[in-house]
Amino acid sequence: MITHLKDRQYYIDLYDHSTVDDARRNIKYYDKFFDEFQKKLPTDETIEKPGNALILNVYYMQSVGMELLNRYENRDDSVDEWISSDELRDRRISNARLAKEPNCQYCDKNGLRIINKSLTHRRVNGVYNNHEEVLFMLHCPHCDKNNAFWEDGTVWKPNPTLCPKCNGQMAHKTKEYKKSVDFLYTCPLCHHSYKEKLDFKDKKEAVDPNYGKDRAHYCLLDKEFRDHLFGMRQTINDMAELGKEFEEKAENKHIYDAIDEIKKPKIAELVEILRPVLEKSGYVDFNLEKPEIGKDVIVGFSCLDSKSDRNDYDSKKTLQKLIRKELDDTNWRLMSDGVSYRLGCLSGRLRAYEREEDLKRLVMQNKNLTKNYKNLDSKNKSTNNIIKDKDGNEIIL
Repeated sequence: MITHLKDRQYYIDLYDHSTVDDARRNIKYYDKFFDEFQKKLPTDETIEKPGNALILNVYYMQSVGMELLNRYENRDDSVDEWISSDELRDRRISNARLAKEPNCQYCDKNGLRIINKSLTHRRVNGVYNNHEEVLFMLHCPHCDKNNAFWEDGTVWKPNPTLCPKCNGQMAHKTKEYKKSVDFLYTCPLCHHSYKEKLDFKDKKEAVDPNYGKDRAHYCLLDKEFRDHLFGMRQTINDMAELGKEFEEKAENKHIYDAIDEIKKPKIAELVEILRPVLEKSGYVDFNLEKPEIGKDVIVGFSCLDSKSDRNDYDSKKTLQKLIRKELDDTNWRLMSDGVSYRLGCLSGRLRAYEREEDLKRLVMQNKNLTKNYKNLDSKNKSTNNIIKDKDGNEIIL
């Protein structure tokens, strides 16, 4: 019975072989880029110049380094997945049972003995199924011939071998040896025949003198080189984020200019800003409470409505409108819980916005501050610092 599961080292070796093969292919793109880049350098520049070294490092990471790190980080998970898959396949073979006891296809007698079980794809109408099925090989003790049946009891039918001369279906005989099998094919129509040999001898793979060195390098077994690549990736990611930040600020310059124009009065200045305006509208004794200092600065306030003919609804709405208008060009806002009213005494809370993202949101919500909005012309974007990787994708430096 075929067993798919191997020891863990087998899968590690298989994974590492693939890593090395891929890296050897990819490094050729980097070497080509390096040579072409070096040829284009001015005579007074060296490859070690910081700007040149940066370009080469970015290209190396895009063409080779990122994939090496990805392979390194996914190595254990991939090996575990392969092992689980082969364990599942072996378990499926082990648990497989024939739906019914078949008779020999040649002598029609029963009592066949299972000599092998394997997973393979069934061919139906010339097309192989995507999923694997268990195929049983049975030996007939009566006629000494082998039979093959699928798990559901269906007879396995081999693909016919067609004669290269007349296209007729050829008959064949096999002769088994310890480490090989000979096949003799004969056409019953035109009598054309030929032999084929299936060799089971262990084939020695050609020794790769550089594999050990390349495996240590490309599979990142060398901690110093591995840490270097992780550091380069972090640097490139930081540069990319910084680049996005610069690009976003350039495209939204009008917003950041407006942020700089926002007034940011101190807590004590709020009284000077609001009290005169409120007194003109009949709100007296405006005072601030002790501020709450946390993620944001929140300050409670209170005042009295001196107009006896103003009802509570109008009193609240008028006060809210006055405060919002007066603080419109500042970083202070009346909080969403609004203003409370009891017997002519009004109270509420003010919040200060200090973080850039919060100030940006205030500006974008304020039509007066964003009325000069203009989209940047895409043609003004610089393309001087763009190179292409091995797949033709642009790398913006």
